[in-house]
Amino acid sequence: MEKLPKISIVTCTYNGDRVIGKYFEHIFAQDYPKDKIELILADGGSKDKTLEIIEKYRKKYPKIVRFMVNPKQFSIGRGYGMDLATQKAKGEVIVQLDQDNILVQKDWLTNMVKILIENPEIDGVQSRLFIPEKASITDKYVNAIGIEDPYAIAYSLNAQIALNPKQFPYNKKGKFYIYTVNTKKFYYAGDNGFVIRKSSFRESGGYSQDIDNFMRMAKSNRKYKIAVPKNIRLYHQTTTSLGHMIGKRVYYVGHYLLKNFGERDFYWFHPSKNSFGQNMRFILAVGYNLAFFPALFKGISMAIKERKSYWLVHPIAVFAITASYIYALAYAKLFGKQREADI
Repeated sequence: MEKLPKISIVTCTYNGDRVIGKYFEHIFAQDYPKDKIELILADGGSKDKTLEIIEKYRKKYPKIVRFMVNPKQFSIGRGYGMDLATQKAKGEVIVQLDQDNILVQKDWLTNMVKILIENPEIDGVQSRLFIPEKASITDKYVNAIGIEDPYAIAYSLNAQIALNPKQFPYNKKGKFYIYTVNTKKFYYAGDNGFVIRKSSFRESGGYSQDIDNFMRMAKSNRKYKIAVPKNIRLYHQTTTSLGHMIGKRVYYVGHYLLKNFGERDFYWFHPSKNSFGQNMRFILAVGYNLAFFPALFKGISMAIKERKSYWLVHPIAVFAITASYIYALAYAKLFGKQREADI
């Protein structure tokens, strides 16, 4: 294997003391050379103990940990946390982690970067998610499906590989699935353990939001290729219960509608900016989720196939999240604000 490149791990933090300690602990337990790592943290004004924990590690690893203030609090959108932080990245490879991403495999960084080194045609690598035995049933389901937003399963690369892996080419030697980003069969990835060459990241327009980033890649004349390894995984310690997950999603939808609906590269639904096919895909996804029974049959089949009961959460999650999005839309339109939530 060629010499390992310098990498820039980029994370946005906000009131994350529930998980940020584990986040740091597992990053600094990685076998990747520490002199090849920079860790850029953009905090959105945390009011809990997050800043104390960050300062502890900044003092312990002053040559690695870089801290900055994200004045707009949120991570997604132009001029927001992830955009600001990735602009400062000095590494050849950018690693996008969320504050609740726990690198349970000590060779996670090495193995993710190794795919880029050994496969020059690959632009980015999306981690799959790890399912710990002692997690809540909701956490197990979210990590199994590979996405925190069950509504978006029809658009999510990780979710499609979990549910329909045969639609993707598989590299047996490297043990990873391959997705060539395109508009006809559009899926998105990014965040929660996304590793990308900085040259490809800059060329595709940098960061605004994971789904926007992938839409820009899809519309590009260049064919961006994303690898999704079968056995390289991180734990997304995202939530504690279904109610917690719904509260978070309602909060973020309010932000999307009120503060992040301007000039976008991707719209879930838009009468003039989307094609008829794009809008129909959205309508069909909503209909599928609210119908309940198709997701019920899929959840049962996955539970039988993998012998895991957490798949039975699937129909409840997709129905509840979709219904809560309709509620969040109505709330934002009526009151002009978003509901608060425990992030």
